[in-house]
Amino acid sequence: MPQDFFKTRLAQGRAVLAPMAGYTDAPFRKLCREFGSAWAVTEMVSAKALVLGNQRGIEIGEPYPGEPDLVIQIFGSNPELVAEAGRMLSDRYQPAALDLNMGCPVKKIINRGSGAQLMRKPELAASIIRSLSQAVALPISAKLRLGFDHINAQEVALALAEAGASALAIHGRTATQKYSGEANWEAIREIAEAVAVPVIGSGDAVSKTQFDLYQSWGLGVMVGRASLGKPWIFQELRGGSALAAKDIVLIGYRHSVMHCDWYGTKDLRAMRSQLLKYFQDISSADVPREQILKVNTPDDLAELILKYFAFDPRLELDASQQKLKAAQGLRM
Repeated sequence: MPQDFFKTRLAQGRAVLAPMAGYTDAPFRKLCREFGSAWAVTEMVSAKALVLGNQRGIEIGEPYPGEPDLVIQIFGSNPELVAEAGRMLSDRYQPAALDLNMGCPVKKIINRGSGAQLMRKPELAASIIRSLSQAVALPISAKLRLGFDHINAQEVALALAEAGASALAIHGRTATQKYSGEANWEAIREIAEAVAVPVIGSGDAVSKTQFDLYQSWGLGVMVGRASLGKPWIFQELRGGSALAAKDIVLIGYRHSVMHCDWYGTKDLRAMRSQLLKYFQDISSADVPREQILKVNTPDDLAELILKYFAFDPRLELDASQQKLKAAQGLRM
């Protein structure tokens, strides 16, 4: 796997889907890639749990059939365990790259010495990157914050680049800020000017104007929360037109079907928060929040769409899939 993977993909001028626990599973990654995400990072896999045989770790890293440019994120604080987890994931799924989580501010991750806690320990973080780089023949990136409770990301970034990191994604807030205040892209820009590897900024990038500005600074752009319920944002950031209400709800319905197909279930409760976001920006129909929160199956969602938007997404999705099969020359 070429070590310039990140540089090559960033040169295409597309934004990147950020890793988000509970959200960037295979169905959502697929949708975001279809709308133009340069690559997509999985939810974070616990190195310790994976090495100890926890099947959940394997499932989180699993690509959908034919998934291109898979980047699997790992979290852990033990260099040997992280390296072993990297070997296991590399052997199992042949990802394009691996990513070390150094940005998660959640208490249970911090208390394990992982996530953003590593911002307090640059030498340990560098050791983990070095061990991971030596364990697998893959490019390694790290996702960090500006610091834990004060900005020290430049020091950390220099250490990680020297240890073998091929790219760095930096969220423009400290861990103690979590998601409050505005992301500091000027600080990200300063770090990018100090290191010799590609830097991808993250935090509050929601418009084409922002995207163009940050790219003009030589930064990659990573999109996280703004993509939830809006996987087409990657298309919009490159100048694509806003979608009509019908298109939006059809994508939401398709996401629900993909979710059930992937997990082998008819239960949508795990993705209700995503479904809410699909509907929140549609001004042409006021769908009561409590009705969305009662949706249990794709059929429930289809009936809700039929009621408020006067079309059946089941028929629309079936028709579009039939057209795709015909275009591909496949048997119906």
